[in-house]
Amino acid sequence: MGTDEKSKQQITLEDYLQYYHIAYKRNNIKAMLELDKRFPELSKLSSDKDYMAKKANWEDEEWYYIHPIVMDSTRMSEMRVLDMVAYLYCQNEAPSQFTNILKEKILYRTIFNYDTDRYQRDYNREALWIYFFNGVPELCQRIKQRRIKSLSELEYRATEYFENGPSYRARKKFFYL
Repeated sequence: MGTDEKSKQQITLEDYLQYYHIAYKRNNIKAMLELDKRFPELSKLSSDKDYMAKKANWEDEEWYYIHPIVMDSTRMSEMRVLDMVAYLYCQNEAPSQFTNILKEKILYRTIFNYDTDRYQRDYNREALWIYFFNGVPELCQRIKQRRIKSLSELEYRATEYFENGPSYRARKKFFYL
């Protein structure tokens, strides 16, 4: 093995897509060309529509939804969790202080979203229920008031809330006319 092969750093397809996306958004043609030059095999893979279609997941499309809680998804993204908080507060959006608590204190795994070419967090369901919804006093009080017994029940109620709310029906009708 030559020194050239050792000095070449390998990155994953996901990292390549993220770097390329950032360069594209910044209109940085030099960076895009450099990525193509350094990683020709990843460039070829990223252009292969069949390969990318196999890698993509329908759950990656949550950003199309104003309230992603209405998707029948197994992921617990930040947006879905905040939709549940918004439901507890009977609002369209969650109060901002819960975003920081969620990001700093709750266990998550990082997954790649092929639709947005970015990594995102998928929060652990058990940690959410124990340390977030039952651990944060304001949320715990609202959970007890509504007699919610599990995270799946909270998820179901939040889904119903946003699916049956007047603002959701109006937007849905507007988009599908």
